[in-house]
Amino acid sequence: MVVSAEDGVPIDYLNPLPTLSPREVIGSVMAALHRSNWETPTPFYGFEVALRFFAPTHQAKLANAKPAGFARFMQRPHKVSQIEWNEYRYDGDLVLLTSDDGVREAYQTISLRAAPTDEWQTSRWKLVQVEFDYGTTVTPPTWLVEHVYVAEPDTAEDIEFLKAQAPPEPQVLNWNGQIVSLETPREVVQNVMRALRRMDEPYPLHGAVVATRYCSPRNRASELSPQVFAKYLEEPFYSVLKEWDEMEFDEDDEEEDGESNHKEYEVLVRREGQESFSIVNWVLSSYEGQWLIDSMNVLE
Repeated sequence: MVVSAEDGVPIDYLNPLPTLSPREVIGSVMAALHRSNWETPTPFYGFEVALRFFAPTHQAKLANAKPAGFARFMQRPHKVSQIEWNEYRYDGDLVLLTSDDGVREAYQTISLRAAPTDEWQTSRWKLVQVEFDYGTTVTPPTWLVEHVYVAEPDTAEDIEFLKAQAPPEPQVLNWNGQIVSLETPREVVQNVMRALRRMDEPYPLHGAVVATRYCSPRNRASELSPQVFAKYLEEPFYSVLKEWDEMEFDEDDEEEDGESNHKEYEVLVRREGQESFSIVNWVLSSYEGQWLIDSMNVLE
């Protein structure tokens, strides 16, 4: 289904509610960011509404961004398509996952464009369920937006547009207020490799769910359901990802220096009893501070 903007886009929900589905949250944020809601009924109104639907872990919330500052951030060249849209559609199924910290997560890929003759631009949304503790009252779990990954990775300069106050090192708050470090690109690769090796643990297709979770908007696998993604791994070419018994990183790979927004790894894997290794090539980029997989290829 394609959502089109005619004279304007009404905002279905002005505030997050526990009853809203992930797609209802996304639709409300998309409508808020449409140009018809930028200045009506008050300046930066749409950006103010969008901020209400962001999780405490969203970079705009961590930076204490105000509606005007958030509007300026969204005019960055690789972000502006998110506010200039006139059509958008959902690509692929909604992917649901419970993280190792017990947080429920939802992932949805969206394509959008400003005019019918324009090429579709891809973004990938991550939502988390948040409970707010007000001392005497704990709210029911509510879906909120944690990240919107666009096809072009962020740079350090992009993040500066949002910063009001920033933590000294990359970190993020999880839903219950605990400070946890963001995963390094190597940790992302390790997480996916281990999940694929035990595809159906702790539940069926868990490995495919984890793998699609870490796909960037540039990666077409982000549009696949875990069921379809798992079928790709049944091909002989990819079977080593489910059958390896030994894994090691290429020693020539440089250690993370914190400077580059791109990283490439070659991981050596082999089955028990085999003499030769297969090479799995991984290309990752940093999107809103999170390392995501742009591509993965098996090289025999």
